[in-house]
Amino acid sequence: MVSPVYVVGYGIIDALGNNPKDCFSNMINNQDFTQDLPFMVERNEKLYRGIPVNNELLILPEIAPKLLKTFTRSQRFSFHSIDYALKMSGLPLSKNVAVIFSSTANDFEDTKDYIMDMIDNKRVNPRRIVNRIPDMIPAQLCGHYGFMGASAVMYAACATGLYTIEYAQRLCDEYDYVIAGCADANIFWEFVKHFSLMGALGNYNCPFDDAREGFVMGEGSGCLILQSRKKVEEYGSTIHAKLYPAGYASDALDMTSPAPDGRGAKIAIQKALKNADIHMSDPLYIDAVSAHATSTIIGDPIEYKTIVNYFGKVPIYAPKSKIGHTIGSAGVLETIYAIESMKNNIIPHCQNLNQCSFDEYNCLVREPVHYSLAGPKRTLNNSFAFGGKCVSQVIEVE
Repeated sequence: MVSPVYVVGYGIIDALGNNPKDCFSNMINNQDFTQDLPFMVERNEKLYRGIPVNNELLILPEIAPKLLKTFTRSQRFSFHSIDYALKMSGLPLSKNVAVIFSSTANDFEDTKDYIMDMIDNKRVNPRRIVNRIPDMIPAQLCGHYGFMGASAVMYAACATGLYTIEYAQRLCDEYDYVIAGCADANIFWEFVKHFSLMGALGNYNCPFDDAREGFVMGEGSGCLILQSRKKVEEYGSTIHAKLYPAGYASDALDMTSPAPDGRGAKIAIQKALKNADIHMSDPLYIDAVSAHATSTIIGDPIEYKTIVNYFGKVPIYAPKSKIGHTIGSAGVLETIYAIESMKNNIIPHCQNLNQCSFDEYNCLVREPVHYSLAGPKRTLNNSFAFGGKCVSQVIEVE
């Protein structure tokens, strides 16, 4: 069995800010970051709202301008989040470092800008083409910082983030530290239109609310610096959180909709609790649940019912109500928000939640609240995805 690992640094950029402090501050206020997307409005699209990153918030390490010019926005996001995480960790650069940094949008970004040149046999910068390969993100990160360990991406649709973290955990005994992250710059016409045609989107971002109509697209990047207990002691690292091995399952039912009985989610939760050695007899085994909560008509009530059937009355919050659905990067971003939540002793709320007819246990957090008890805290983080993928992970902060 995979051992727990420790988060010793983390970085973030999304619509709420470019560092953990600002992002969490905006997570718990009432500001709505949803805005009209000009490229959707200009085309008179029915679904035209999104939650984009302000490019002015990007702070990048020194990168050769010629190379930077060929980067996707996803790559730029990744460099921002990793550089912040490394500085937060205080760890020295080492060759003995693995980088597992994923993306679901990198290969799709900006292809329209050069695809016609390719068709017309015009010259296209080869670096620009190569950089659209998803695993060029970790490759570029390794090249910049001199990391010579494993370099790879994971791909599991909207569960990519937690798959990335869990795979990175398996490598921690081999390296001085392991970098786990995901970057998705999803706010461009082709990507938003793609999900619009699937009927997944809405203009009003309100997970769990009776008025929900689909998710609003978000984007961003999160990065975690992970170490084993042995390496934490060797380097004298500051521990920000403990991550237990994730629990996995598949609904084995439908390509896009979860099983009505929540069977996949239930199995994933059971495995996550078992991996954290948490027993139902412990009355304080989970303090809050960071829900997947995409604001879809079908998904939200199934997830809610699965959670309360398993835990009874437990606070449930929805990070996507503030940042939108950031697709692959969601699991990493929501891990960071869970850590900040427990460190600040505040459970975030579900933004725009006015009425929920199925909240029978009154579990949904409508306004930010303090955790009920002092001491160590545990959050269960859920990520679900097309193809019936279900992943849950226990995060602990002392």
